[in-house]
Amino acid sequence: MTKKHYTYIERLAINTMLNKGKNIKEISVDIKRPSSGIIKEINKNITCKFPTFYNKQHPCLKYSNCNVRGFECYLHCKDIEYKVCPKLEKSPHVCNGCTSKYGCRYIKRYYNARDAHDSYKANLSNSRTGLHYTEQELIILNERLCPLIIRSKSVYHAVTTINNVFELSFNKHTIYKQIERKQLPILASDLPRPRKKQKSKTDRNYKRVIEGHTYDDYEKYLKDNPEACEMQMDTVEGIKENNAPVFLTLEIVEINFLFIFKIDSQTIEMVVKQLTYFKDIIEDDTFNAIMEVLLTDNGKEFTNIELIKTVSDKINIFYCHPYLSFEKGSIENNHELIRRVIPKGVSLKPYTQKEVNLLCSHINSLCRESLDGKSPFDLVNKYISETKIDKLGLSKIDPLDVCLIPDLLDIKNINNIKKYLDNQEIKKANISVKSESK
Repeated sequence: MTKKHYTYIERLAINTMLNKGKNIKEISVDIKRPSSGIIKEINKNITCKFPTFYNKQHPCLKYSNCNVRGFECYLHCKDIEYKVCPKLEKSPHVCNGCTSKYGCRYIKRYYNARDAHDSYKANLSNSRTGLHYTEQELIILNERLCPLIIRSKSVYHAVTTINNVFELSFNKHTIYKQIERKQLPILASDLPRPRKKQKSKTDRNYKRVIEGHTYDDYEKYLKDNPEACEMQMDTVEGIKENNAPVFLTLEIVEINFLFIFKIDSQTIEMVVKQLTYFKDIIEDDTFNAIMEVLLTDNGKEFTNIELIKTVSDKINIFYCHPYLSFEKGSIENNHELIRRVIPKGVSLKPYTQKEVNLLCSHINSLCRESLDGKSPFDLVNKYISETKIDKLGLSKIDPLDVCLIPDLLDIKNINNIKKYLDNQEIKKANISVKSESK
């Protein structure tokens, strides 16, 4: 039996069969519910009916010696004692099917389907509203969990980290519901911004000949080589202007580990130069292993296959269909984390590679549901040694210190955001920044 809650139809069937004098076993067979559950359902929803005592004996056995007796005092007295009908000592302990209930002077006990279902709905509603936490859990919720959600911009990361550190059992879905109901001190701007809708249909045909490097070829290669390591590559733009700096991003797809490099311009020459630098740092064997499959888009900075192959002839590069960025959705999800700190439309010129590495370290230290609660940093040693990661300027951040809001890069980042975005754009993007510069 997978379902726990009784429906009104089931309660009505129990009510009807009790009225016909059926026993619990017969009811169980009819509605296909265990007998123990039916007994609990009946006992939990019994309604007592007292006989009138006008010119007759009062139903309470202590009435004659009671100091607080009064008219119909038995309806609200907590100390009432009454004589129980011998028939109620046998299952199902209710009077629904009794043939001599009319004129009976005993207390009557009934099961009513409508009253039982109304009580069930009221209890269900009350149990799912409010914050049902202990005093200690409320302290941790307000002082540790909520601030971590605001800093990391990830409910899953915050809940997983707090549960591991304090050995609690906060639930991600419950926290989301409590935020929606405004039961927690968290605003919509403290959560990731909503995803954009897909653009209208456009021409998705490749505008150049890339035989052997299409997305279909990529899928076929992975099918033939299931153990191959897959890397995705893209760029993150700042402001739209000639020779503006951009971020070159690379991601090990299996573990969502992201590399971010600031390059001076969005050109194939700068991409090749940065890939060469990356290969020199992690050495040829590691580079060739993780770059066996490289999936990217059709940006002008990636379209020269021969030039990219000069970095390493071991690279098998493939291209997504035009305008279908979701085909490399893994790296796009990591871009969303970058945009929580540096929103779209903001110049990337002020940021140093050291600051970019700090941002990258925080992103890779975020617990991921897709990785069973682990962070990309926890799994990267399978692909790249810790020494080489250190040479790239990356380091693991304590889960309690992960921060993915503009404050991560301090006041310089906040001033830069305000320089390019007005208050309305900041609000629309759900970006929280300090109101005053220091």
